[in-house]
Amino acid sequence: MVGQVGGTMLRQLPLILSVLYSLQLYPQLEVFFKPHSWDYFFSWGAILPQKNYDRKGVSSFWKERLLRLGIPILLYVVIINPIMIHSLSALGIYPWPLPNSLLGFLTFWGPMWFLTVLILFTASYTLWRQITKFDSVQRRIPKEFSIPKYVYLLLFAIRLGFGTFLLRLVSPIDQNLLGLPFSFIILYLMMFSVGIIAVRYKWIEKMTKNHVKVWAIIIAATFILFFLYAALFVGLDSDLSVFLGGPNWHALLFALVESVICMGMIFVLIKIFYSKFNKQGKILRNLSSSAFPMYLIHPIVLVFISLGFASIPLLPVLKLAIVFPLTVIICYLLSHFVLEKINLKKKHKLQTKTQ
Repeated sequence: MVGQVGGTMLRQLPLILSVLYSLQLYPQLEVFFKPHSWDYFFSWGAILPQKNYDRKGVSSFWKERLLRLGIPILLYVVIINPIMIHSLSALGIYPWPLPNSLLGFLTFWGPMWFLTVLILFTASYTLWRQITKFDSVQRRIPKEFSIPKYVYLLLFAIRLGFGTFLLRLVSPIDQNLLGLPFSFIILYLMMFSVGIIAVRYKWIEKMTKNHVKVWAIIIAATFILFFLYAALFVGLDSDLSVFLGGPNWHALLFALVESVICMGMIFVLIKIFYSKFNKQGKILRNLSSSAFPMYLIHPIVLVFISLGFASIPLLPVLKLAIVFPLTVIICYLLSHFVLEKINLKKKHKLQTKTQ
């Protein structure tokens, strides 16, 4: 059940997020929400592989991971990204800072940074599984682990938020390390780790409506209070870079707010999707099978559609209402009627050879 709903939502929502934040409607806020909006998917990224790991074993599991995640990263970095950059440069358009070294070129992940970090976290999970094979370690792992009380989870989130603040003293939000949003790595690792724990100890099934209600209230209250703080003490029209990192109270508060909201998202969004969307009709099944190829090709489609609308004098919200669905539709058509057909032909050839 968890694998089914997880697979459906994980395959569909990253594409939607990618398209939405790639539109860059409000560049001033983009730096805050662009990497942070992916926190939730690292939980799903931990939920989905565990059963595959148990069923397939280390070798088969990693073969599938590298084929599904590693090859798309390689294709994007080596082929798709250079084609986009060259095409746009020929038009005199430079939407991104160009890499000025071989290392910069090889770490110019684009939207594939999510898959890159997911591979690194999955490697750490594999290492942990190997370590826990030892009896001395196995005896220390509790057989049962109930969902902690709200106050303990809040204190844990605050501790992680303080750790994030310390990390951003040396790596602010607007600076990436090797093309990865390193300033968010503690939050991403928290979400991934809690996803692993949630499956192992069946937290998703044990979550109640009260968990959703309480954490929804905490998220809303935290967001509203932070918004009021930013409006009163910083100013929404002023320089928001004070929140990006550094030795100041604004950066500390923002790191704490992020951590608390991330903790709440685990109990709100995962439970809602598990309870309300844990089924696949014909439409969702069709979209689910096409979503990963759509995610891979969406940068090219989005860039050139956005260029087509760049000179049209429309409000950003109206451009969003047009470009977003148009991008999704074209990506789906290319994925379903071109890429999936090629994949099916390859599978058919392999089957005929083995017969």
